[in-house]
Amino acid sequence: MRLLCLSDIHGEGAGLRDVLREAADADLVVLAGDLTHLGGHAEAEAILGPVLETGIPVVAVAGNMDREGVRQCLEEKRLDIHARGVLVGQVGFQGLGGGTPSPFRTPWELAEGEAAEYLAAGLPAITAARFKVLVSHAPPRDTRLDRSFAGAHVGSNAVREFVLAGSVDLCICGHIHESAGEDTLGGVPCVNLGPFKNGRYALIDIDVEDARATVAWRKK
Repeated sequence: MRLLCLSDIHGEGAGLRDVLREAADADLVVLAGDLTHLGGHAEAEAILGPVLETGIPVVAVAGNMDREGVRQCLEEKRLDIHARGVLVGQVGFQGLGGGTPSPFRTPWELAEGEAAEYLAAGLPAITAARFKVLVSHAPPRDTRLDRSFAGAHVGSNAVREFVLAGSVDLCICGHIHESAGEDTLGGVPCVNLGPFKNGRYALIDIDVEDARATVAWRKK
């Protein structure tokens, strides 16, 4: 299965149609949050339009900079996997939207206890999957993927513990723009996609038989 993965678009969809055209062989589009920058329903529609036109299935979560209207839009289009799981073939996807608590008081921040509850809620729906993927806007804490511009680890402890528990086989995240890249946590590969608004995205190929994910980084 090939995934076209994007995060942190922040309403800047320039070049998105070109990316979608080049990745026309993708089996699924994964949107890992912050579709907009303090936007709502209309702004989400503008970003989702070109994606949905391709006919490629989509799973998504909203990010901390997405207002309630973005979540409503994702829900209406049946794309939202926050606190739930879906099966796509033999691969299961569950999601966690929002961000970690911050001094900036962004629109959607989750306490660690809330995040843990949402993660637990989504898992039962994908227990039958041969390969399980967590799509979390926030990266796991204390990894290469969650260092802020000041160097502090600002990721989610709930996501960290969930991954360490062996709940999933791959974690896809975003949120911390300056920490794009790859790391492993308890043997589980974790990928911070980085901001699409700055041109970053990735193609991830999942080999269910070998339980392996291969990441190919791209720039728009």
